[in-house]
This record gives sequence, structure tokens and C-alpha cells, in this order.
Amino acid sequence: MEIFIPAKFIYDCSTYRVKDPGRKSVQCALCRNKECLIGKNCSVIKSGLDYSGDNLKSIQISAWLESDPTKRTKLEEIAIYSKRLGYRKIGIAFCIEHEREARLVYDILSRYFDVFSVCCKVCSIEKESLDIRKTVESEFEAVCNPIGQALLLNDDRTDLNIMLGLKTGYDILFAKYSEAPSITLPLLELPSSGDSEIDFIE
Repeated sequence: MEIFIPAKFIYDCSTYRVKDPGRKSVQCALCRNKECLIGKNCSVIKSGLDYSGDNLKSIQISAWLESDPTKRTKLEEIAIYSKRLGYRKIGIAFCIEHEREARLVYDILSRYFDVFSVCCKVCSIEKESLDIRKTVESEFEAVCNPIGQALLLNDDRTDLNIMLGLKTGYDILFAKYSEAPSITLPLLELPSSGDSEIDFIE
């Protein structure tokens, strides 16, 4: 089924621009041809892409995971990716509502890596101190602290951080302050048991 796109937004790959004089960036979502699949560079980037060293190794591992027919969970892919890049320390920044899932991820990954975990309420900062209204009737209610989570994992010198169940905005702040690369692990991608083994296929 062909998706209808208003004519004024049809992407013109021959000029590398959307047919709108006010637009200067590429708009791949509006392109019907996708000639990049067959060797055409429609972008303004002609050189300077740094795929060497760890960047090259990263994209090679990613391409292998993408093409390998074996069906894996996201957690398995993260573990394989991390192992092949030589990562030793993995951080878990999790929402306190998903403590059980965080423990499951910890139990699995700690067999292969040094794992550090920080919940969202770390430092126990009161909501009212940041002018945030309480949502429960109690004397004290802690606010989520994604910057604190990131700084503590930075202190642990993690190689990769996993975000587990962080709400919108908290995940953005965490990724902003994390020194290590960060990836979201969807809750639906978790294995059913902490006894799950990961086949690294050396």
C-alpha cells in the first residue's frame, strides 16, 4: 500500500532538498525512492565520517547482529555487543517501580561483567525542594534523580549504561549527563528468568 504524501512535501533526490525553499536539511522520511540503498548519496555529507578504531568495530558488530538469523532478546544483543567491544563495566539506571526487572538484568549480566546499579530515587531529594507538587499524601516524597544516577555511574567508570524503565525526560537527562554510551532496554525485551544463559559465540 502506497503512503500518501502531500505534493509540496515530495522529496526531490536530484537536488538533495525538499521542494520548499525554506528547508535546507534532508528529509528521508518523505523520500519515496530511497536510492541510498543502491549507492546514491543524497546528503551533503561527502566525507569526514569516522568509521575507524572502536567506531569501526562497533558498526561491524552491529551489522553482524542485524544480519545473523539467530533470534535474540535485546539484553542478549547488548551483552554480545559489549563483550565483543571489550567492555567490562555495565551500569543499570532504573526506575524504582521496576526493581524486580533491574534485579533480573543484574543477575544475568553480573555473570559476565562488573555491574553497577542506581535507582531513580538515589540521593532522596524532596520534590518540594524543586517546586514539584507531591503526588501522594505523605510528609516526604522523593523526586527522580537522573542526573544523580548518571554522575554515580560516571564515578564507577562504566563502559556502557542501560536505562531500564526511566520515564520520558528522565531518560533524556540521564543520557545527557552520562559519560558512557547509554541504551534503553525495553521492559518487554527482558527474558523470563534470571537463569537465562547468553551464547556469545566467540
